[in-house]
Amino acid sequence: MEIAVQTPPEHTDYSRLLDIWQTADGLGFAAGFTFDHFVPLNPGARPSAPGEVPDGPQLEGWITLAALGAATSRLDVGTLVSGVTYRHPVLLAKMAVTLDHVTAGRALLGLGAAWHEAEHLMYGFDYPGVGDRMAFLDETLEAFGLLCTAEGPFDYDGRFVQLAGACFDPKPVRPGGVPVLVGGSGARLRRIAARRGDWYNGFWAPWEWPEVNDGLDEMLARHGRSPGDLKRTAFVFSELAGDPATADGLVRTFRRIRGGTEEEVRARIVAGSPEQMVAVLESYAAAGVDLAILNIRPDQGAAEVARFGEQVLPAFDRRV
Repeated sequence: MEIAVQTPPEHTDYSRLLDIWQTADGLGFAAGFTFDHFVPLNPGARPSAPGEVPDGPQLEGWITLAALGAATSRLDVGTLVSGVTYRHPVLLAKMAVTLDHVTAGRALLGLGAAWHEAEHLMYGFDYPGVGDRMAFLDETLEAFGLLCTAEGPFDYDGRFVQLAGACFDPKPVRPGGVPVLVGGSGARLRRIAARRGDWYNGFWAPWEWPEVNDGLDEMLARHGRSPGDLKRTAFVFSELAGDPATADGLVRTFRRIRGGTEEEVRARIVAGSPEQMVAVLESYAAAGVDLAILNIRPDQGAAEVARFGEQVLPAFDRRV
């Protein structure tokens, strides 16, 4: 199993993010992710309704990602994830492929169906029902594949995406194109990931992943794909400094937002001693996760990432 970092560009500044990414790049982490929101989500809130959005600075995720990608040399780079409702599919495709060229073939396209209703309302983004958002995601992914592979102008006539005589150059750097990560938890989204995705990201606990993976394998088979065609990635909350009080606070926040007993939460977050972190990550690996993505919260920085990289990462044989 490989290890990646996600640094939400909220309650922070670019220099702090740059320090984290360059540290991770040098230590042999596999990938780095930003997120794609316009208002902060931390500390701990999941603000999906009006009036529940915390104040504070928030950098734009894709511009931040491009700058960080250009300042590193080894990390795969992407958003975890972009809501499909925020940008026209062709604009999004141009951004992803341009990033692929900027980073010499290290770009990922992370997409989801969008969930943050309050954010959509405050800025005037359309927020259709969940069924329509899923259909829009499916069409966007299909159109992205065509844009990246079609040799000449082509048409696409979907319910939500229409292209007429569309041309698209340059193509991605890698012959296989820009890998697509589909993130979310619902059954319909997992079906889209099995049909269109290269990576699937979920918030599942280690003991939930085997059932999720079995279901994904069945969906893949229905589309003539094998289990190895879809990389499984887990979003994992973390506290990397080894500070008991901070870890206790993360446990309390997690329980308040997402539920679970204290024992269950501690078995799914990366916190505590290096030995405890290794044990939790090994449980994800044993459950069939290919990549664990550690959420680096705004109160953590390069020093915490370096400590983890030196004391925990070697257990997973990510060679520098």
